Amino acid sequence: MTDTQQTPAIDEARVEAFVGQLVTDIAGAATTVMTVLGDRLGLFKAMTGAGPLTADKLAAQTGLHPRLVTEWLRQQAVSGYLTTEGDTFELPLEHALALSVLDSPAHIVAAGEIITGHFLSLEQVEAAFRGDGGLPYDEVPGCTHHGIERYFRTAYVNHLAQTWFPAVPGLLEKLEAGARVADVGCGHGFATLLMGSTWPAGTVTGFDNHEPSIATARARAIEAGSPSNVAFHVADAAGIAGHGQFDVVVFFDALHDLGDPAAALRSAYDALAPGGIVVAVEPWSADDFTATIGMPISRIGFASSTALCTPGSLSQPGAYGLGTAGGPAKRLELLAGAGFADPILAADTGFNLVVSATKK
Repeated sequence: MTDTQQTPAIDEARVEAFVGQLVTDIAGAATTVMTVLGDRLGLFKAMTGAGPLTADKLAAQTGLHPRLVTEWLRQQAVSGYLTTEGDTFELPLEHALALSVLDSPAHIVAAGEIITGHFLSLEQVEAAFRGDGGLPYDEVPGCTHHGIERYFRTAYVNHLAQTWFPAVPGLLEKLEAGARVADVGCGHGFATLLMGSTWPAGTVTGFDNHEPSIATARARAIEAGSPSNVAFHVADAAGIAGHGQFDVVVFFDALHDLGDPAAALRSAYDALAPGGIVVAVEPWSADDFTATIGMPISRIGFASSTALCTPGSLSQPGAYGLGTAGGPAKRLELLAGAGFADPILAADTGFNLVVSATKK
């Protein structure tokens, strides 16, 4: 400091408030580890509808070590996930809807697996920062891929046919009439299979350039009875044109992951028949990120964008790096740039954005 400079005053109340915030965030991260454990070990499932349980009874039912079960129960209780009285613990039904009831609209426990993947990828993400920015999806741990499947399943089951698609002008009519649908970036294929079963008159083809994901999707199809109107192929967006013409092309939580989303949308345009519809469902975000400061959904979105989605995009040809949370305006701009007419924000659910456009 020079003689003319003054030592800045420290606002002690601000320091204390921020330390409190930081401790709370670290406590949340620690609790996420315990929540993932409870999910993986079947503890939440065993407690669902069971009423008050002692640690010994829960350990016996699940075949787990009673001493560790005791500590886990206490951690979940002090975190407010479980209630406790005497030596018993209980999972409230309202909490079970988020933790263990599979098709509940509130079932979001699998997000913990995605966060676990961020921690497991920490060294690779650090290397990406110091290097070219890329982290290929092949190098992302399996829990991330399976966590994504389970996490987005909740939205697909509860919103795809009920909220998203009805908001897109003319889409339901095409699907009910037997549309040919391409699902680009289909991952493990849950949404692909869901569309095939919901609109059996049409055909749905899932495409993904990640071979292990397509292998899983094909296994899921066998588990679902090998529906004749659903198929899966290893291909990127540019490869869909080689599989015929489509009436609908969808990108479910995938557009921002692509190395070149602009080129992918141009490929979608070329693959669509006249009057065809493109739909992109993206995680919710705002054009002005400062309007979302402090919002949990934005904190998660930007963390995933930094640790997974943007490095994944930067590792691919094009290295566009759209980002998970860039707002609807950029998505609409990309649709217009690909040649689509009158792109619209068809739905804003507060959890997802649905953008769509038509090929004239």
